[in-house]
Parts: sequence; structure tokens; C-alpha cells
Amino acid sequence: MSLRFEPVTKSSMDINEIKEMFRESFQVHERLPMWLLLWRSKRDFIEFLGVYDEDKLIGYTYLITNGNLTFVLYLTIDPKIRSKGYGGLVLSKIKEHFPNNRIILNIEAMEETAANYEQRLQRKRFYMRNGYSRTNFNILDAGNAYEVLVYGKDVTIEEYRDLIKRFAGPVLSIFVKPVFYLS
Repeated sequence: MSLRFEPVTKSSMDINEIKEMFRESFQVHERLPMWLLLWRSKRDFIEFLGVYDEDKLIGYTYLITNGNLTFVLYLTIDPKIRSKGYGGLVLSKIKEHFPNNRIILNIEAMEETAANYEQRLQRKRFYMRNGYSRTNFNILDAGNAYEVLVYGKDVTIEEYRDLIKRFAGPVLSIFVKPVFYLS
């Protein structure tokens, strides 16, 4: 496996495949509009990247950086080829790409009554095996609970909030207001 990242734009050859993976991989309430993701990715602190093994698109990631903190907003491997080691390799490439940064991401909270509890548990185990650990806070976003995981030193609520504000910009910050609670 020889992975490489390529910027995603609305004119990317594989944009329709990326859109399909996006719909298959995330529930409606977790998906920001694709036009917004593409528009915001023009900023120098945001990277929307297709992930390729040789010339085959295998997934994508969406990364937001503020100082020495990088947020993996989305990471998707094509559902047809999951469990073949690609996810761990992509995480390693992200770590190499940002060697001095803490890397954070959100996963659905471990709610035993959730219909997809087993999937949530597997996802958490995957990230823990790849060096991530829990932070001391979780978030509620649009009524959904998420655990915040970090690779590297811990992150504060204020750092997380600042990163989200930077991503959203002044206008969207009015609407993007996750609620933080200690875990």
C-alpha cells in the first residue's frame, strides 16, 4: 500500500465518488453541506484530501488546523474496502503530515442503548489502538453526544472552541455552538 493525499475540489475527477462515500458513511445530522466543506477548504488552515492507494481512491479526510491543534472533522474509507488496514495508515499519514500537532476527533458517545452500540465500540477501540485517548470533556452538537479523542497531549475546551470558531468564521459561528460537558 502506497498512500497519497490529493486536494479535493468541486472539479476533482473523483468528487462524485467522494460525495457517495460521504452519504454512505455519515448520518444526515453529521453531514455538513458539501458545498460548505468545499468552500471552506479554500482556506489555508483547512485541507480536504482524497486518499489514494496508487491511483485508486480509497477514502478522504477533512482536516482543520489552528496553531498546533488539528481536528479530523471527517475520515472515511470506502465501505467496500474497510478492515484492510487503510484507516490506521491514513491516521499515520495525518500524524506524519502534522508531526508537532495534537490531533483531535469526535466519535459517537458510548451509549449502550444506541442501535449501533457495537459499531461505536469498535470505532473507539480502533482509535485507541492507534494512540488516541479520551479528553476530559465531551460535546453535545445538534442534540447528539460525542466523545472527543486526542492524539498527543490533552486539549482544552477553549482550544477546541477556538478551532471551531476559526473553521466556522464570524457568520457561521452564530449557528455552530457545541455544548461542552466534563466526562
